[in-house]
Amino acid sequence: GFAKTDSALMSALGANAVRTYGPLTDLDVLDVLWRRGIYVLNTVYISSNDTIDSVALSVRAVMHHPSILMWVVGNEWNYNKLYSGMDSERALSRVAEVAQLIKAIDQTHPVATVYGMLPKRAQVESLRHVDVWGIIAYTGISFGDLFADWSRLSKKPMFVAE
Repeated sequence: GFAKTDSALMSALGANAVRTYGPLTDLDVLDVLWRRGIYVLNTVYISSNDTIDSVALSVRAVMHHPSILMWVVGNEWNYNKLYSGMDSERALSRVAEVAQLIKAIDQTHPVATVYGMLPKRAQVESLRHVDVWGIIAYTGISFGDLFADWSRLSKKPMFVAE
């Protein structure tokens, strides 16, 4: 399948991690990635149309697999409001709720969220169960001051998600 072919390409490229856009619960695929030395940032909640119960099921299904690096909640949810017309505060509250649920189930893996550009300090502080922030940077061919700006905003780790 695609996992064997794509993981070979990723490995040849030197990639050591992949972020999913939805829950990856196929143990065979996770095994293929693990054999290639590729960790998974597993997005277990992408849309507010997904149930909270589905998050718990996805996390419990693969939390002990060695390829799981961290859990991810949302994908630039500040823009898409989790794809269901929520306002910003409700989307923020939902991300907080899901991150807290994941932490209650799995205390071993960090929880990340993916945000479009830089959040406000109040948002970072209100998402106390989020350990790592993924930033989708719309800065052109340079990151500009993204990393310096982040270091002034938070001491939490940050990765460039896109």
